[in-house]
Amino acid sequence: QPFSSVGSASKDLVVIPLQEYKQDGSIIKGIRDSTSALAGTVAYEALNTSAKVTRYAANRLSGISRGGKASDYSSSSDESRMIVSLPSRPDEVPSSFVDVSSHAFDSLTAGLREANYKIVYIPYKEYRRKGASGAAKSVVRGIPVAVRAPLSGASEALSYTLLGVRNQLRPDMMKEEKANLRGLSSDF
Repeated sequence: QPFSSVGSASKDLVVIPLQEYKQDGSIIKGIRDSTSALAGTVAYEALNTSAKVTRYAANRLSGISRGGKASDYSSSSDESRMIVSLPSRPDEVPSSFVDVSSHAFDSLTAGLREANYKIVYIPYKEYRRKGASGAAKSVVRGIPVAVRAPLSGASEALSYTLLGVRNQLRPDMMKEEKANLRGLSSDF
């Protein structure tokens, strides 16, 4: 889809000025219009693709595969296979950059909270139960999640923010997407 949209806009970069030249004898307006359309298409598709890639990264980092199930990591440690819990996306597609702030903040907070739990709270409990050696072991076991959780939260926040910016750039496409997604899928 992105390549066909950019390709079509690139074609218009040549076709529209030629049509303008045939009609008015001037190509300036055609070049300006087609260049503007190409830039808008490239920006929209870049935001759309970036939102999808960062959403995928957030899901992989949180331990969720495409089907919504826990990913199969080859490590034997339960801590490293733990799913990082991110807040679920709102039901409505964001219409602008302003609409994304709450979910983006919640995603960042969830990632940091998970890391704090694994690196501070659990080692503290283990220290009280088993002493310094128990605390040290729990810190080492918590490192994979402590690294993945903030990255997952930041990726989800970025993904949703890019989605809001994309929809603010092209509200016509957002309305079309809302109509297509109603009842079909909540993964936007």
